[in-house]
Amino acid sequence: MIEEIESVFAGTPAIGPDAAHSMAEARFLAIGKASSGRYVFLAFTWRERDGANLIRPISARYMHAKEVQHYERR
Repeated sequence: MIEEIESVFAGTPAIGPDAAHSMAEARFLAIGKASSGRYVFLAFTWRERDGANLIRPISARYMHAKEVQHYERR
């Protein structure tokens, strides 16, 4: 799944804040297409380590058909 998460960010995912779960740190949600062609839903946060900005995945899953249809309509 790590490779699929990376491939989502290599594309053009839809990214927005995850206000409902951002109490201790800023969290974000991303929806995008992996290199396998499957749509992935991600929750993540940004981290900085040794001057580099990193993405720390919190949760990732494949999207259901109804979610994909809703996403593609937007």
